[in-house]
Amino acid sequence: MRRIFPFAVLFMVCFSPLVFAVDYGGLISGQLNADNSGTDTMLSGDQGSVYGKTIIAPWVSLPIGGVDFYLSAGIHGDFVDRFNVIPDLFRMEFSFKPVNQLSIRLGRFSWQDPSGFIAKGNFDGADALLDLGKIQLNAAALYTGFLYKDSFDINVSPTDQTDYNKTFEWIDFGNTYFAPRRFLTAMYGNFSGIPFERGNFQAGLMAQFDFSNAAEAFNTQYLVLHYTYIYKKFDFAASGAAELENTADDGFKSAYMFALEAGMQTGFLNLKDRLAAGLNWASGAGPYTAAFFPVIREAQGMVLKPWFSGMMTLWTQYKARIIQSLSADLTGRYFIRTDSASFSDPGLNDTGYLLGLELSSTLLWVPYSDLSFSLAAGIFLPQTGDAMNGSMRWSVAAGLIFSF
Repeated sequence: MRRIFPFAVLFMVCFSPLVFAVDYGGLISGQLNADNSGTDTMLSGDQGSVYGKTIIAPWVSLPIGGVDFYLSAGIHGDFVDRFNVIPDLFRMEFSFKPVNQLSIRLGRFSWQDPSGFIAKGNFDGADALLDLGKIQLNAAALYTGFLYKDSFDINVSPTDQTDYNKTFEWIDFGNTYFAPRRFLTAMYGNFSGIPFERGNFQAGLMAQFDFSNAAEAFNTQYLVLHYTYIYKKFDFAASGAAELENTADDGFKSAYMFALEAGMQTGFLNLKDRLAAGLNWASGAGPYTAAFFPVIREAQGMVLKPWFSGMMTLWTQYKARIIQSLSADLTGRYFIRTDSASFSDPGLNDTGYLLGLELSSTLLWVPYSDLSFSLAAGIFLPQTGDAMNGSMRWSVAAGLIFSF
């Protein structure tokens, strides 16, 4: 024991700055869903299906020299037709500042484009942010092919025949785990106070390169614009993008999207609240335009879950904090096709463009800062669209998040 003690003291003296700088913890989340849609485009299931997901994600953060390192890895426990345990690297980020104005990130980290409709989620790669005060310049190079395919739903190109809807199998790991392979480059600027003092303007260029085994690569380029403005209790946001698609058969075709949102704090019943309304629109396939192709596939509703391509969504939402630990929202969405090919549903009228109205509500209870519970429910009414004989659909989801 006496021989070991001096070495223990020496170890603590040499490495104590690193040891005591280590921060660690974990996150456990779970969600259970039930619905009667039978046509869920994100998680397949029969009528009255029940499915769920659990994530266990321990993490560690520490400085290494002048570099901040963050690692989070764990498992997904997915249940659809059967229970599957799937490993995932949630985040592995190296961040540092060569100079005060320049921040660089390497590894796997969260990133999104200025509009928020084309690419957002975890990506592998690198990005850099040059902060010049009211002007910030950002550049990124990102890859999707090493991600777990169900962590963030990467869009499948029209010519890619790989079945990414296959259930994960350990014995076929390489063909059932990874997301579609896309390489992204992006450059954009953030300009505060332009053109108005309380406004914020973003503009950028993006390119998506198809690295799949498709017989024909599906490459796209984007011009992206985003503007936000806040004045007292009012806020406004507008996003837009023009896309150029390049295919061997059709050559170059253009596609477009825009989104508008306006909100206000009403102070109804002295609550901390926000009433908002908006419009999301993406072009569909036609004689002069292509269906807008985002890098991610994100459902536009809770019960009916069309992707963004070829879809217009009119929505309104009211959010309120009832008490300090409890908040709620009520959302209404009306879905309209912008083409007849991008979205199909056997229970709806495939020749009609009016899909119908969806109503949903969510309760969020946060009794402690590291513990939260949520309950969401929604209904979709096809009778409010062109499917006059369609039956009502419903969906319920319960979730919890515990961090430590």
